[in-house]
Amino acid sequence: MKFLSTSTFCPLAFVGLLLVTATAFPTSEVPREEVTSNATSDGPTYASTQNAEDQISYTLMKIKELKEEVCNNEEKCVRKDNALSEEKLNLPKMTVEDGCFESGHKRDTCLLKITSGLLEFQIYLKYIQNKFQSSEKNNKAKDVKSSTKSVIQLLMQEIKNQDEIVFPSPTANALLLKELESQNEWQKNMIIHLILSSLETFLQFSLRALRIL
Repeated sequence: MKFLSTSTFCPLAFVGLLLVTATAFPTSEVPREEVTSNATSDGPTYASTQNAEDQISYTLMKIKELKEEVCNNEEKCVRKDNALSEEKLNLPKMTVEDGCFESGHKRDTCLLKITSGLLEFQIYLKYIQNKFQSSEKNNKAKDVKSSTKSVIQLLMQEIKNQDEIVFPSPTANALLLKELESQNEWQKNMIIHLILSSLETFLQFSLRALRIL
């Protein structure tokens, strides 16, 4: 795949093209065997659903801490988030068709969407972890990534047919990570804020969905 040069576009437009192009492949950083080895096939249980809800709540807390650390209460982070939210970027998000809303909810469809979406986020979380050199920020990024992976493993216990989960292409992940890391510092900061905000929103929707399933 040949990526277009950043010199051709304004920074926001290029970030949009980068992420839309990347999602032409399924993207996630967790190999199939790594999550399936920790998931059982005994069928849905209340305990696994409740544990997933608790883990999501914990992850949201960690995301908030990391966002505060990254932004350091700077107004420019808010401005960047608002500007990027206007762009139609292709990070995972909930739609009516995913069966996760109270009206027209479909348990199996929704669980597949949440799990597949969190798998897509894994490569982006790895990028954030790689970006931070300080031990404190790196540890917080690691906590978010690890906690998100735990949610995936818990939800897989709820999915009847795990063969329906779309797992990633390692080649696509490597290509995406390389391209993300090639951006300038301003673009990298925008991407980090976008990823964290998008993951936060996705998990908030997921938590509400699990409570009504």
